[in-house]
Amino acid sequence: MTLSSALGAALSGLNVAQSGIDVTARNIANVGTPGYTRKVPSQVNALAGGEGIGVRREAAQRQIDEFLQQQMRVASAGAAGLNVKTSMLGRVDALFGDPTSNASIAGSISALATALQELAGSPEAPAARQSLLNQAGNLASQLNTMSQTVQDMRLEAERNIAASVESANALLKTIAEVNNQISQRQASNQPVGDLQDKRDMAIDELSRLMDVRVTNRDDGTVTIFTSGGQLLLDRTAVELSFDEHTQIDATSSRENGGVGTITLTAGSTTIDLLAAGAIRSGAIGGYISMRDTVLPQAQAQLDELAAQLALALSQETMPGEAVVDGAAAGFEFDTAAMLPGNSMTLTYTVGGIPNTVTIMRVEDPATLPLSNAATADPNDTVVGINFNQPMAAVIADLQAALPPEVVVSNPSGEVIRFLDDGLAGTSDIDALSAVVTPAGLADGTTGMALFVDGPGGTIFSNSLDNPPQKTGFAQRIQVNPAVIADDTLLVAYDTDVPLGDSTRVHDLLERLTGESRYFSPESGIGGAASPFNGTIDSFARRLVSFQSSQAANAQRDAEAQQIVASSLADRFDAQTGVNIDDEMSNLLLLQNAYSANARVITTVKQLFDVLMSIGR
Repeated sequence: MTLSSALGAALSGLNVAQSGIDVTARNIANVGTPGYTRKVPSQVNALAGGEGIGVRREAAQRQIDEFLQQQMRVASAGAAGLNVKTSMLGRVDALFGDPTSNASIAGSISALATALQELAGSPEAPAARQSLLNQAGNLASQLNTMSQTVQDMRLEAERNIAASVESANALLKTIAEVNNQISQRQASNQPVGDLQDKRDMAIDELSRLMDVRVTNRDDGTVTIFTSGGQLLLDRTAVELSFDEHTQIDATSSRENGGVGTITLTAGSTTIDLLAAGAIRSGAIGGYISMRDTVLPQAQAQLDELAAQLALALSQETMPGEAVVDGAAAGFEFDTAAMLPGNSMTLTYTVGGIPNTVTIMRVEDPATLPLSNAATADPNDTVVGINFNQPMAAVIADLQAALPPEVVVSNPSGEVIRFLDDGLAGTSDIDALSAVVTPAGLADGTTGMALFVDGPGGTIFSNSLDNPPQKTGFAQRIQVNPAVIADDTLLVAYDTDVPLGDSTRVHDLLERLTGESRYFSPESGIGGAASPFNGTIDSFARRLVSFQSSQAANAQRDAEAQQIVASSLADRFDAQTGVNIDDEMSNLLLLQNAYSANARVITTVKQLFDVLMSIGR
């Protein structure tokens, strides 16, 4: 090796050492900088004609565990979604109230029962009747407010989805821009580590909004997909859009277009991401879950409580009248007083097998056929019949729904008769009864429509016609204005009943706290095979406990997920973050290398001086 080549090698070593010191200095300066990852200087043996001539500096590199990074993003998305649910479920829990508090919805039901007990002791006292009406009004108002709050929270989730989609679009655009810069710089062997950090920070933020999957390419760029496999970014970013709604009520759902959905547009292709189930976690996933599942379930619980409260106090079960026609026997019932949602229950035996059929009155044929979930009773078969047609057609529809051994006829008016076939041992009509909701307040029945649907006093009969009357009923429930105008109706269930008679009041109290009813599994309480069966009072307490448990479970899940996310983030930081001790140690090595190369240069200079002095 000549002195010139030695000088060149030493100079290259000096340059590489300088570059290493620069990288180390930037590492130390960025200790604690969010998103910054440690850069490692890189060098290779420089060759010329197959012989080493020194060392060559290459672009500083990051050392990233891509699998750990993806795990961290998945955990981060899960934590963000659970944090949204925890926050909103905590508010729902507070809305339903503490299980031990009189201010809860269950406490308000108990207060209504207490007011009924006090009225039973002095039904003739105007103050006691007014106290009951006040408590009934407070309960209806509480249900209205709770229902409105649930819908306000759904609208809040809708707005947050819109804002998150806008943020996601901005992040995708940023990632695409940085992608292009990285590709260009990497092609010319320029450092890209800081740009990769910038891109990773944007991807990390995107993963907190929605669950994404990232694939690295050889040219330094990345491709981003949803966890469901839909492409979000390749060379360019797709466009996400959200058709935000400014009003939401209990009838609003994704199925009927009452709430917004997220669509992905790439060229001429448009995909509904929510219909495709592409977004499963992240803040957007959390808001979608709250808007479309959790909060509608809370609304369904309030509607079920309001509906069963109104029905329990007003419904009357009336037996069918036994009839005989020649050798055939059975029952008949006059359906003139039945409202949509009222029903008849027919029990018959054919071939030795007993059957129970609930015949539901509907007036909108578009709602047919009904499913067995139309009633909460797991032991019946539901048959929906359109009564908004001539009676001959009603009879024909009933006959088609029942076996031929059960003979259906219309002897007069709106009377429907069910008879066996008159043949011994083939069929029997065992029983017939009807559940109706009388509109009259002094018609001789001890029940009463204390609660009605809206300020107009519409009788609540749980009509299944579209939209079902129960949907959003908690937001509309009111005390019957006729009872407010004349509080003696709380006692006088007939024209000649004295105000000192407590018969109606005791019956209302028993209906509220003593009679067991089936409650719809759609409320999330009980299942289709074993629906909740209990009193109005016990169902209200169950709702409060359910929401308390939901909030506690969500909090526990969020804390557990946060531990996982934090643990993965700590591991990632430990691998990629800057450690001062390591950098200082590396700085000493670089300092020594720099000094050694400088010493080589000094030595070469001295040798050149010796050569130049020869011959003087």
